[in-house]
Amino acid sequence: MGFNLGTSGNSNKLSMTDFLGGANSAAPAAEKEIDINSLVPWENQPFKMYSEFKLNELANSIKENGLLSPIIVCPINDDEGKYRIIAGHNRVEACRKIGMTSIPSVVKDVDENRAKLMMADTNLCQRTELLPSERAYAYRAQQEALQALGSKRATAEIADNYDEDRRTIQRYISCARLCPELMDMLDSGRLIFAAAVKLSGLNPKVQETIGLVLEDKPKLKISADQANELVNELGDMQYVTSKKVLELLSPRKSAEKNAPAAKITLSRKEVTEIIGEDMSNDDISEFFYFCLQHEELLDEWRQLAEAESDPDDYDESDDNEM
Repeated sequence: MGFNLGTSGNSNKLSMTDFLGGANSAAPAAEKEIDINSLVPWENQPFKMYSEFKLNELANSIKENGLLSPIIVCPINDDEGKYRIIAGHNRVEACRKIGMTSIPSVVKDVDENRAKLMMADTNLCQRTELLPSERAYAYRAQQEALQALGSKRATAEIADNYDEDRRTIQRYISCARLCPELMDMLDSGRLIFAAAVKLSGLNPKVQETIGLVLEDKPKLKISADQANELVNELGDMQYVTSKKVLELLSPRKSAEKNAPAAKITLSRKEVTEIIGEDMSNDDISEFFYFCLQHEELLDEWRQLAEAESDPDDYDESDDNEM
């Protein structure tokens, strides 16, 4: 499913009903052959280019079978005759490799925000393998574009469009705040998703220090609990030393943190954000006692906790159910 990028009848903003509407609301597109030298890449777009091996495979396929799917472009208004690539960067590079001088293109005469939505949407829908960073930056780009176009519930619209949980979309968008070092570790699997979400709220300089510590200690990993501890200790800090980060991640510190306490305290805000404001404290207590009596809920939580603590067993789909 993709966004339908039609406009409302009386404004230049996206109509909320158009997002999931029929094809009739989309502006008609023209297809034409465009000189390959007239195509301009989308700078800083969130999706990584193919590896040289995969690009060569694509080039050989195009050489043998032709370009089966046209690229999508939009005119650059201040540069006559030039077109920005919305979708098809890898196809363009593959065509260059085999000496093609023009490329079949679908021309979409749209503004910056609609182009951004199309760029993210086509890649999210068509790519079979996506890195966490690609999802994070793409969802953030869509959120920004939808908000600019007047959406009051941008995150929910994205979640509905891709049949995802709204919280999952928001967690990916949070990860877009990660420093490059931590984002690379998230992509490689060194940093688990749950920990990355928590660390994304820290000051960028603090994140960089954590990233440097992890680079210096290849065997060191951060669990969701340890990430939460880092956030609790470093949340308001603008700078932190590597020594402090190592201290917080030390096994002794973790053991102290996980030692049984005589009393467990939860803030009412943390609880009511999940189960609603309409419950009294007594109702909440009764609800927790009810949950504790159901072993299947405890088993589900244990499976999730084990997945978050071991990146090798971590399945991103677990987060979709949270």
